[in-house]
Amino acid sequence: MAKCTNYTFLMVKRDGEDEFSKLIDITQYPDLGGSKEKIDVTTLSDKKKRTINGIEDTSDLEFSAWYEKADYEKLLAIEAADKVDTYQLWFGEDGEDGIFEWQGKMAVYPTSGSSNAAREMSFSITDEGDEALHYVTV
Repeated sequence: MAKCTNYTFLMVKRDGEDEFSKLIDITQYPDLGGSKEKIDVTTLSDKKKRTINGIEDTSDLEFSAWYEKADYEKLLAIEAADKVDTYQLWFGEDGEDGIFEWQGKMAVYPTSGSSNAAREMSFSITDEGDEALHYVTV
C-alpha cells in the first residue's frame, strides 16, 4: 500500500556525536540515487551499440524547507564548519519505512520569494563520504 510523505525527517550526526538528531523539517527532498553512467564498449565488428554500467552520478542532494531565522542560522553554522557530517533521511516517525544515509557537506541559501507567499530556503548536501548514499537496514 502507498504511504504519504508525511513524517519524513532529515537527521544529522555531527563529528564527535554518537546519535542522530533531527536537523530540520523539510518540505521537499530529491531523488535518492540515479542511473549509472553508460560506458561505450562498441567495437567496429558489432552490429549494435554496446555499453556497460559505469559509476553512479551522485550530484548534490537538494532539499527545501520553510525559512525560519533560527533554522537558517543553524544550517549556516553547519555550512561554515565546512566538515563532512553524516546525514539520514527517515521515512516514518522512527524510520520504520526506510532510512537512507550518506556523508557530505552543507550549503544553504534563501530562495526567491513573491507576493503573499511563505518564505523558503534551499540547502544542498554533497555526497562526499567513502560510502555512497545507501539504504540502511535497521
